[in-house]
Amino acid sequence: MSNNLAKARPRALARMGRAMVVVALAGVLGACAQQPKSMYSWQSYQPSVYAYLKDDGADYAAQSLAMEKNIETARASNAQLPPGFRAHLGMLYLKLGDGAKGLEQLEGEKAAFPESKPFMDFLLRNASKTADNAASAAPVEPEPSAAPAAAPSPANAQPGNAQPASAQPAKKGA
Repeated sequence: MSNNLAKARPRALARMGRAMVVVALAGVLGACAQQPKSMYSWQSYQPSVYAYLKDDGADYAAQSLAMEKNIETARASNAQLPPGFRAHLGMLYLKLGDGAKGLEQLEGEKAAFPESKPFMDFLLRNASKTADNAASAAPVEPEPSAAPAAAPSPANAQPGNAQPASAQPAKKGA
């Protein structure tokens, strides 16, 4: 009986060794398999967001041009733009003063990713307020024929000639 046991042990070890070789080979070949294709075309999006948030004098025009090239590359390869791409490009356009393109990109982000609607609506509201404030705060230049009005200086003020309350400078907080 011990003779049969002695013969069975090497056979079992040989089978186990072959099984280990097969498992190791499958592991090595599995590691060499092609990685899955990315769902989105990321390209320079992440470095652009980092540069924008770091805000160390980044060139927004160069960033927007790079992102426009990314759009063309994504279209050519039939890939989708990642979440936030259009919103970031819209913010760049707004920083550059191109409100129409900026609003268009924010609307595009909202359409492409409906879950971003609340945030995109917030950005669109703020962008339109900023555009309205910029339009109303634009300095009005006087006509060339009109002479600027001279403001009375305290040195020219006579003790009996008090300025009206409306001509005095407004106090802070009032």
